[in-house]
Amino acid sequence: MLLYQIIVTAPIVYMLLVLVVNFFTLRALGSYGYNRRFSAADAALISVLVPARNEAGNIARCIRSLLNQDYPNLEIIVLDDGSDDATVAILESIAREDFSHRLRLVSGQELPEGWLGKNWACYQLYHYAEGDYLLFTDADTVHGVRSVSSAISALEKNEADFLSIFPRQETDSLAERLAIPLMMMYLIGLLPTWMVSRSPRPSISAANGQYMFFTRNVYEQIGGHAAVKNIVLEDVIMARRIKQAGYKVILPDGTDSVSCRMYRNIFEVWQGFSKNLFAFFNYKVRWLGLFLLLNILAYIGPYFWLLAGWVTGQPASVEWLWLPIAQILMTWIIRFGVSLRFGFRVLDIILHPLSIIYMVIIGINSVRWRKRGVQWKGRVYSPEMH
Repeated sequence: MLLYQIIVTAPIVYMLLVLVVNFFTLRALGSYGYNRRFSAADAALISVLVPARNEAGNIARCIRSLLNQDYPNLEIIVLDDGSDDATVAILESIAREDFSHRLRLVSGQELPEGWLGKNWACYQLYHYAEGDYLLFTDADTVHGVRSVSSAISALEKNEADFLSIFPRQETDSLAERLAIPLMMMYLIGLLPTWMVSRSPRPSISAANGQYMFFTRNVYEQIGGHAAVKNIVLEDVIMARRIKQAGYKVILPDGTDSVSCRMYRNIFEVWQGFSKNLFAFFNYKVRWLGLFLLLNILAYIGPYFWLLAGWVTGQPASVEWLWLPIAQILMTWIIRFGVSLRFGFRVLDIILHPLSIIYMVIIGINSVRWRKRGVQWKGRVYSPEMH
């Protein structure tokens, strides 16, 4: 029993230590461009590329925030990927107001066999882009006025070739509050972010498709989105391939510069995480199963042992009382830190066991979806997709 409790405690201690170091070393994106002002004469052209499919609820905020950037040399290209809502009408209305003529709306072609929809949209956007830098960003993001200036400043200061961030995630519904803070906890508690730019190992890298900023040369060198056309987690794979090619990746904290409402209701949360969770484990049931089991043991198990010890009258021992309490307290500290840093509700810490149960159910559904085909944005992709 004591050995079991030590084994369960070890990964929680690891997460806490990584979290603390990350908090002290993770630099805010906005800090890079704080004192820098670009002039039209020396500013390289940046192509901001936005794929949009049925984004009527998001697209206006996103595009207006991009048009409001202080960077002087931007082109903003939005590709309509077969929307059947008001997305196009909203974009056309905004374009009529854009006297700088930086906004361009293009229509996407029919999705070919063997492509995922977003990857195909990004591939087409690249061919319209003329910039020396390519920023792919999602239609549900909102950008601070200096976010683009900060991004190019960060690339130049770090002599890097690719930048990605994790924006501040907006969470309103209960389903969002259960799932999204958990995602950020894993990111900041498992990945030593200070090593992303320092280590040449492709495995120590991360990226977020909500915001990916490339030099054009590097994007082309790795084959762009054509090289990941059927990969669900294309962002992570592209970051790894950039490192494999000998280029530098950086991962600043983007919560001060960009925000995102990733999902808006329980249905979208269910679909989005079911699409991605199994893919993260390369569709290996044993690895996903081990991950879910460890989470159950580490984050639900302590409550079980405390209750079992009380019901059976166990003495106040290390294995029945103190280690379970330590596991719970360290988990609360981790969630508290993540909530403060990334703007989540602190009181949602008490929902952590429910978050784990919700994730386990989504994980099971993710495996089920893999067998019958992944569903996303009104499309169903075959199980052959990676």
